Amino acid sequence: MKAGNGTKTKRKMVISLLTLSMVLFFVFFSPFSSSPLPSVVPTAMATFSSITITDVTPTEFTPGETSEVIVTVKNNGGTDARDIKLAFQGTQNVSLVGYTVAQINTLNSWTSKEVKITVHVKEEAPNGVYSIPIACSWNEITTKTTIVGYTTQTLPDGTTITSPNTRTDYNFPEPKSTQLGINFNIKGRAIINVGDITTDPTDIRPGDENVELRVVIENSGEAAAKDIEAKLLLNGKFTPSWSGTDRSYLGRLNSGGKSEAIFHIDIAENIESGTHRIPLRITYKDTQGGEYEVMREITILVKPKPDFEIISFHSEKGNISAGDTGVILHVRIRNIGSSNAESISVRITGEAEVPFEFNVKSDFVGNLKTGEEGEAILKFDVDKDIESKVYPLGIEIRCTGDRNLGDDNVYIFDTEIRLDVSSGSSSGFSVPGFEVLLFLFALIFAFVVLERRRKRL
Repeated sequence: MKAGNGTKTKRKMVISLLTLSMVLFFVFFSPFSSSPLPSVVPTAMATFSSITITDVTPTEFTPGETSEVIVTVKNNGGTDARDIKLAFQGTQNVSLVGYTVAQINTLNSWTSKEVKITVHVKEEAPNGVYSIPIACSWNEITTKTTIVGYTTQTLPDGTTITSPNTRTDYNFPEPKSTQLGINFNIKGRAIINVGDITTDPTDIRPGDENVELRVVIENSGEAAAKDIEAKLLLNGKFTPSWSGTDRSYLGRLNSGGKSEAIFHIDIAENIESGTHRIPLRITYKDTQGGEYEVMREITILVKPKPDFEIISFHSEKGNISAGDTGVILHVRIRNIGSSNAESISVRITGEAEVPFEFNVKSDFVGNLKTGEEGEAILKFDVDKDIESKVYPLGIEIRCTGDRNLGDDNVYIFDTEIRLDVSSGSSSGFSVPGFEVLLFLFALIFAFVVLERRRKRL
């Protein structure tokens, strides 16, 4: 009895398990198909949408540049997204031109679309990486499939197939949002060049002093430059008018900016006329503190100018002695300048400092071409009681420039000659060549005395 009861119990357990298995089979599977019913565990409920930016072209800009940028937007999720809005927020150095909000109607799962914007970089923007924040919002649509019944079909071979009838329910949850961003690399540099050059006086001549040079310094680059200093590299033909006038500090120049560097220089007397180039060294820093140095040059025109030298001078009587009267002095000059000279005159200066009284203290020489010589004749008396020595005599040569070259300037050249004056007799008597005659008489006298002594012996 007991054995029979155990067998019955086992049979009931097997039947229960078979029944449970059949119930589960009909719950999860169709009895006539091996395909699972997706409506029971809808896959849409296990997915979501995700908006990201996958590409930006271009990403490199220079200060002051404005360009169109293509932004690739992707739905990196398994659920479709609708009404996507991208609000681009500009910064101080990088901003948008035109509209700042881009909209995409639909972005299906795992798909991408391109959005075009126009980006402008500020001219003074320092080098670096700049980010534009983007506020992104969208709507996500989810669906749920529900079985509402079954449809049975009989095939021609007599086989019947049962298919479920489904209904799709759409769900509109709260809008989603996220914060995105795109980065731009700003690379710019300052380019320092020399612009217009002006001088005061406008016409530069050899020997001019305190000539003012105004040089326009320009920044034609895309970035700002600061601590700008310009220095003329002068040679012997040009020298600073005073300490520091070969330097000029300009400070900061933004992109496209310009300023004047001011210098003061002296021009050598013996400089050749024509065009001269003066090297100009410019040092500056970028906005990050990096140091730079560039070499430029300025060009100035030195116009021709007459110049003179005294090549000889002499008095008609030879030696000059104290008490001489009517001394005629010949002064010969040569034009050694780079242009012809007109209306040349020679004049004695500083006569109060020498023991001479001039009867004719100036003379007109006329015109002299370059390399030509001319002579001035002056006349003076010598004081009686003066010591024997060399006396400096100031000479002023005055002329005008070559009018054929448009040079109406008046030029004055100061120089000097040195006159050797010997003491005269107490009576003031002075005969030209008297010292020579006296020497000859002394020789004759000595010869006569020696000859008489020889005869007595």
